[in-house]
Amino acid sequence: MKEEKTQLEFYKTILEKVSFDRALFEKEFNKAIIDLSFKDSNELRIWKRKFIFEKFQNNYIRKSS
Repeated sequence: MKEEKTQLEFYKTILEKVSFDRALFEKEFNKAIIDLSFKDSNELRIWKRKFIFEKFQNNYIRKSS
C-alpha cells in the first residue's frame, strides 16, 4: 500500500517544483512555514538550507566544467 505524504513532504515537493523562480520559491516557502507545525517548520528551514546549497553547488560545478 502506498504511504501518504506528510504535509512536510508535500511542501518539499512543491518547493522543488517551483525552485526555478526564486520569488515563487520564497512565497511558497513562507506559506509552508505558516501552515506547518513548529517542529516541521524548523525541519523545512533546515531542508531549505541544504537544498539551496546543493542547487548552488551543482550549478557551479556544471558552469565550471
